[in-house]
Amino acid sequence: MTTERGRVAPPLPNKEPQPQHQEPVFRHLGAIFFTRVKELGNRPFLRLRQANCSVEISWEDFGAKVRETILGLYALGLQKGDRVGIVSENRVEWLCTDAATVAGGLPNVIVSPRLSDVMIRKILHHSGARAVFVEGERGLARLEKLKAQIPSLDHIIVIDKTGALPPGSIAYENLLSRGRTGDETRIREILVSVRPGDLATIMYTSGSTGEPKGVMRTQENLLSNVMGGAEILPSKPEELFLVILSLNHLLGRFGFQKSMVTGRRTAIVEATELDVDLKEIQALSPTGMTLVPRVMAKIWDNILANGNNRHQWEAMETWDQVKAAGGTLSADELQRYEALRASLRESVNALLGGRIQYITYAGAPMPPRILRFFEVIRIPLLGSYGTTECGGVALNGLGGEVRLGSAGKPFPNVEVRIAEDGEILVRGPAVFPGYFADPEATREALDPDGWCHTGDLGTVDSDGFLYIVGRKKDVFYCSDGSNIYPGFIEVLLEQDPFIRQAALVGDRRPFIAALIVPYRGRIAAELEKQDSDLTRAEIERAVWSHVQRINRRLEQHEQIRRIAILQGDFPASVRTVTAFQKIKMDRKEVEKRYQKEIEEMYTRPPV
Repeated sequence: MTTERGRVAPPLPNKEPQPQHQEPVFRHLGAIFFTRVKELGNRPFLRLRQANCSVEISWEDFGAKVRETILGLYALGLQKGDRVGIVSENRVEWLCTDAATVAGGLPNVIVSPRLSDVMIRKILHHSGARAVFVEGERGLARLEKLKAQIPSLDHIIVIDKTGALPPGSIAYENLLSRGRTGDETRIREILVSVRPGDLATIMYTSGSTGEPKGVMRTQENLLSNVMGGAEILPSKPEELFLVILSLNHLLGRFGFQKSMVTGRRTAIVEATELDVDLKEIQALSPTGMTLVPRVMAKIWDNILANGNNRHQWEAMETWDQVKAAGGTLSADELQRYEALRASLRESVNALLGGRIQYITYAGAPMPPRILRFFEVIRIPLLGSYGTTECGGVALNGLGGEVRLGSAGKPFPNVEVRIAEDGEILVRGPAVFPGYFADPEATREALDPDGWCHTGDLGTVDSDGFLYIVGRKKDVFYCSDGSNIYPGFIEVLLEQDPFIRQAALVGDRRPFIAALIVPYRGRIAAELEKQDSDLTRAEIERAVWSHVQRINRRLEQHEQIRRIAILQGDFPASVRTVTAFQKIKMDRKEVEKRYQKEIEEMYTRPPV
């Protein structure tokens, strides 16, 4: 049993001492943010990429919008502790609303607009949201349709909407207008009223097998997580950090909230993460960025497709493998190797805007070839491990040491322990206090000593590096931060007349895929052919058409995007049926036995 102990991160670095008569500012994110607004004034805070041009917003201007949003929400009649939903994709108004609700003591409820109407209704109803921010006509139409089923909902605030609105709705610009009538005294009263233990946000886990669970995160949770990360990777105002992630997940928000605290600049692209291309990154010229492996894979492909990069890397990789195997290079080969390293580094740095210092990622393992590529050209690619319940837990690259296959060392203010059954337990100020209005689930996740049971299995080596080896429960942790329950989806598949057996894969991978044993006889009858005359392509098309029907019943992140057709049933070592007709799937055996089929599904573009 191994324990890695740390300490709570110190106050904000490079911070001037506060006069004794002022309220302490290190109590919550909002107080720190408004202190930064006063300090940095008209210096740039946000850089946005819109319509092929870059737009900058100063700390002062962004702070004014945050202040107006807070006062506008209180002018609507909201009171401290009332929940406020945010149903939006990445955009500056999302950042403003997040900052305002957290600073104003109005816990926000983060909801991806990619979710179904059913899931959005469940989340807003369960959280008791009194107000919700939505995007434009489509967002308003969705919420108007759902409003009658959400008794707590009094106000719909519509971004990008002017003109007449239905009762109970208000345009975002009008909300800001209401907020302009407030004063600094009222803002100060609100900021002072917010306490470290107050609820700051609720982020719902997803899954098809039951009601979504709302992960509560307090003001202290958020600040502790940000300060732990700030101690490891300190930031300065001249830096520019690019978030290439959905802000609807904890990691995407973490980058922005760290900027609120440390005073660095933040860049966002108002688009979904997979739509981001190299030209946009190059135009923004970040010093650091955060993403998930599936986005990094796309960026890497684009890097290799540029100029002579692919040819240079393949030549360099051949020599690198010789070195890794213990071989030696001739003087000429070594000289050429170093020349290729310098050329590739210069090319990649230019493609990423010319100032890149490091890239962080989380959500899934990074393909080893990509890790080695960036290691060779000496641009740090730092992996991290965390959960919505625990926040950031570990960083691979802490202290400059990167260990392939590891999740890294725990943050300074985090304790990690491996339980007797191999489960990773986490304790510290960033660990959540429980699930909203769900004491039973809370008792399952948090023990009396404050250890959070992550559901991940892992080990810690003698140097303190954490390794993730699997899941304790049959839950997939997807690379976009969502959780899904594969057993439920497998049951849906096996209820289909064309599918005899199915096994899902996708834990810590870019998307969900399925290994499928088809009912050949039924497919043959449908196509009016003999079983023996069926081609593989015909079987795959028939099965895929039925998988698409099932996908329409699933949330977007749960949908199957690749299938592999198998010739025979799963052996007993992979799939068994218990006495109560419950299907038991050995996920490790699936990965081992069908490695070739799985690799093929993930090396081709998803459907």
